[in-house]
Amino acid sequence: MPSCAIIWDYDGTLVDSRHRNLSVNRSIVELLTDRPWTEFKALASIPEYDAAVARCTNWRDFYAREFGLQVPKVETAGRLWTRYQLTDETPVTPFPGVSETLDALAHLPHGIVSQNARDIITATLDPLGLAGRFRHVIGYEEVGPGRQKPAPDGLLACIDVLTDIEPATAFYIGDHPTDTECVAQARSDLQARGRHIEVKSIAALYGGESPAGWRVQPDLLADTPAQIVDIVLQAAGCGAGSERSQGMEGSQ
Repeated sequence: MPSCAIIWDYDGTLVDSRHRNLSVNRSIVELLTDRPWTEFKALASIPEYDAAVARCTNWRDFYAREFGLQVPKVETAGRLWTRYQLTDETPVTPFPGVSETLDALAHLPHGIVSQNARDIITATLDPLGLAGRFRHVIGYEEVGPGRQKPAPDGLLACIDVLTDIEPATAFYIGDHPTDTECVAQARSDLQARGRHIEVKSIAALYGGESPAGWRVQPDLLADTPAQIVDIVLQAAGCGAGSERSQGMEGSQ
């Protein structure tokens, strides 16, 4: 296995799912609050929805802060999410250039760590021909309650699956401040355990995001998916022709 791994966030990084997520949240919030979605600023439009998501730490924080849901209803919203997502027909599309980026980096293992549900991720990526590109997918169900990003649990679990050689480098690509915070926590955890794995954050800015104001700044910036290729291939052990990569491939 190469000494380099690439791990992606899902929403806003691999695919533009904002329109479906907004549609699903409108339905869930109406059901749980018994109020029309038009009464909530966060659900008024894509820009308002983006702003609300950006100021919240994770999906539990989003439901509590923006809609005043208490813990039991927040957990109910989480249980409804997969069903509503799988029945909502609003299109979800990969960002332009993502498929080509996956092709260019196909010699490396890829994973996904997301706050979305694993079944939704695979069901969406499969008809797009992308599901098979990822060796490991971690959704919100794979981590314990209260251990969503920025807690590093999901990212660390994915790193463990994708890297079995040290020293190694793992890139985590995401579009939200919790992604960079997650990398920072994962880095501290690995260092404390004496693991020789360098974790770097890449901010995916091609969906219109800006890291200005993020509490933890990203290590690297990608204005386009193609820039991710350049970033990764410049790292030691990540090139298609690297000695480590060729040696492992030849032993399989």
